[in-house]
Amino acid sequence: MINKKKSALLAMTTVLAAGSLLAACGKEGDKGEGAGKASEGADGKKGKISVMVYDRGRVPAEEGTYDKNRWTEWINKNAPAEVTFVPIPRNKPEDKLNVLLASGSAPDFIQDYNPLNKNAWYASKQLMPLDDLIEKHSVEYKALLNKYPILRKLGTQDDGKLYEVGAFTQTDINWVFLVRNDWLKKLNLEVPKTTEELYNVAKAFTENDPDGNGKKDTFGISLGGGFNQNIFNWIFGLPGAGYALEDGKMVYPWKQMEAIADFKKRLYQDGLIDKDFAADANGEKAKRDFVNGKIGFYTMQWADVKATFEALKKNVPDAQLVPIALPKSSFGQFVPALNPPAQTPGVVNAAAKDPVAVIKYIDFLNKEDTVKALKWGLEGEHYKLDANGCPAPVNLEKNKKEKDWNADYSMVSSSTDATRKCDPRIMEIDTSSPVGQEYKAILETARKIYLNPATPMPGFFLNAPAKPNELDMIEQSVSKLGDEYTKAIVTKDYTPEKATQTAKDMWTKAGGGKIDEWYNTFYSKNKDKIVTVTDIYEKK
Repeated sequence: MINKKKSALLAMTTVLAAGSLLAACGKEGDKGEGAGKASEGADGKKGKISVMVYDRGRVPAEEGTYDKNRWTEWINKNAPAEVTFVPIPRNKPEDKLNVLLASGSAPDFIQDYNPLNKNAWYASKQLMPLDDLIEKHSVEYKALLNKYPILRKLGTQDDGKLYEVGAFTQTDINWVFLVRNDWLKKLNLEVPKTTEELYNVAKAFTENDPDGNGKKDTFGISLGGGFNQNIFNWIFGLPGAGYALEDGKMVYPWKQMEAIADFKKRLYQDGLIDKDFAADANGEKAKRDFVNGKIGFYTMQWADVKATFEALKKNVPDAQLVPIALPKSSFGQFVPALNPPAQTPGVVNAAAKDPVAVIKYIDFLNKEDTVKALKWGLEGEHYKLDANGCPAPVNLEKNKKEKDWNADYSMVSSSTDATRKCDPRIMEIDTSSPVGQEYKAILETARKIYLNPATPMPGFFLNAPAKPNELDMIEQSVSKLGDEYTKAIVTKDYTPEKATQTAKDMWTKAGGGKIDEWYNTFYSKNKDKIVTVTDIYEKK
């Protein structure tokens, strides 16, 4: 749910990206809530709907494709609607979705975690309000809204209507900041607790031959790919969504952006990172360097940790990884972006012909049998119940091939009482092997460090609020503000302070003051309605 950065260069400074603007693509007027025919006629036939699914490129060839595989077949066999799945590339899904929306051929049910995209579609009247549809045609999801009010709070736009549907699960880690603990031991170093200590350890990792091969071929840290950029945003408290709250006022985070650029400039100019990082937009080179034992600090999403850790252990059997708390900066101490207990990725296309069928499909996704099947697999094939009523995998390799890539079919499936007591991440670990035991220790340590209300995620808004289109256009017009900070990082005589001055001038000339004013007005009018980063610790 937290805003995902797409461009490596812009992610370097994380200038807050505007949502995808549907220029000239908005529909005239609003179709109105519940437009379209009922989902089931007198003959009792299933309604027909189309549903977006992320295409992450993870379906094994022998299992099919994202639109046709064992799970799409299972869903169509058991669901109350005939579902056509529409795969959309996970990277910048708005690119394809905006074209489909403009042409009137977008899926009926769209699922995307980026709140800025959904805000733009709402502003362009591409989404259908759902209050009446849910009230009249839902059972399961209506009950979830009553049980977990945060779902309604997150899914409601500024017109007071509900547009987004989602899932309530549990707050959990999403990203981890890892260090080569064996390198710390070899060089007799402590885990860094401040940014200055982080710099010093990164310097030692680069210059003091931590892998013992007699060559200067290691780097302390990486800036390759957005994930290794994100860690500095979190360390220096850059808001993940919207503005920062300072002394009761919403402010654009110039201070954080300048501090991030200043720290990165030190790393770059002092040779503590690969100077070709800007060409490594997807982070593949950084990943290769890490798994080959050449980088000391590394950042990953949890979904990528297992495979990356196994690759590192294969290449460097003695490598030891531990997650660490983010070093404290001048802005305080924070944690990497977490998976919040509630996310609302689902929206209904305003042009959907059978919105009732979509609501019934959402209900189907929240039935306990469906939740178990999509999250655990099929009993007897993928798991057996243990003494605690939790699934014990029959064969982890079989599950990896047949099940572990299917999570995006249940993006709006909430945990049930039965599934909530079972830890899905622990269930995926083969603790009979030493590598599995180390991997489990990484998970448990990361949770202990990061799931602490006393150390919050940076920022104020959990989701950036939807701005008027004209303000999005202003923000888009200065989308290259980050280039000034990139220039400051790689240019010896161009300081981050000068970059900030130039960026502020661009912002002012483009009308950025109107955005500043809008955020403050929004905050003053909606203080009690806003979902903040601290709300992720509330279980109701």
